Amino acid sequence: MTKPRSGSRQADIAREAGVSQSTVSMVLNGAGDLGRISAETQRRVLSAARRLRYTPSTPQRAASSGRQMPLLLGVHTFEPIFPTSARDYYFEFLQGIEEQAATDGCNLVLFTAAQDEAGVRRIYRGGVNGLRQAAGSLLLGHHAHRDDLARLAADGHPFVYIGHREVPGAEICYVGGDYRAATGRIVDDLVAMGHRTFAYLGETVRYEPQTDRWEGFAAALDRFGLAVPVPAFDRAEELSAQWLDAALAAGTTSILVESVSLLRVLAAMAGLRGLTIPADLSVVLLVDDPGGEIAGRSWACLRTPRNAMGRRAVRLLTAVLADPTGEHERQILLSCSHTLEETTAPPRGTG
Repeated sequence: MTKPRSGSRQADIAREAGVSQSTVSMVLNGAGDLGRISAETQRRVLSAARRLRYTPSTPQRAASSGRQMPLLLGVHTFEPIFPTSARDYYFEFLQGIEEQAATDGCNLVLFTAAQDEAGVRRIYRGGVNGLRQAAGSLLLGHHAHRDDLARLAADGHPFVYIGHREVPGAEICYVGGDYRAATGRIVDDLVAMGHRTFAYLGETVRYEPQTDRWEGFAAALDRFGLAVPVPAFDRAEELSAQWLDAALAAGTTSILVESVSLLRVLAAMAGLRGLTIPADLSVVLLVDDPGGEIAGRSWACLRTPRNAMGRRAVRLLTAVLADPTGEHERQILLSCSHTLEETTAPPRGTG
């Protein structure tokens, strides 16, 4: 193993990790997933960079060179997610943030403000920005408070949201998953299997990621000249068996589902009706669940590049801190993958 030394270069990391220098460059710039570099290779590169005490010759290094301490980046979540485990949905986001911050020589501080009456962790309390101690902040969470995001933007506090979020009147920085394109590719593959009649189960609360999935689904069906079904945007506890009966009566052979809770109910209803998945009905979950099997099995699903999103968000934030008016790509959607194994099959009668 190479002995750690100051002034390590990317070529040293490449030798240590057993990869090419171009691979090292892509990983350190947060573009490993875009280059289809495996997660294991990316972790090997980041681990080698830490062992060699690699310090990037990048704008953020210049920005912090005049400070006595490294850049302090805040991490704020709008709902409780600390502490977490490897089986938690947010684990990979946080791991990516930590890995990239360590590579870039930044410190992290976690902000866990008290919840308001709606159960959302607010950034502003008494008109004071609770993130002000940090040079810039990384924000994440399903239930973002738009007023806080708008005020942060108006106050000029640098931040990057992890996930696609739009704020009226402000162009905020974000790193999200390209769910629109990914859902479209899923439909493409299902149509290639022979599916022609679809149903869609979505969450009641519609944020940009949910809207992106639905619009990608509808646009793909339009391309094929297939009927776009009326979506069911429902809470899991309110989803009725009559919805499934109506979908089957309409000839539905494939259902796309936005959440784990909706999938659990759908699987239970299908079982009560004696349906076999995927022989009788193909089902795809439009989010991956790191928590393990759902209803006793694995499911076809869309896979979010959570680790890469966390790392790319750190890179974007440090770039903006180093050069606030620079021509950075400030709204980034990373490519998602998917698998159709386990719970999809050609519909009956298609050979």
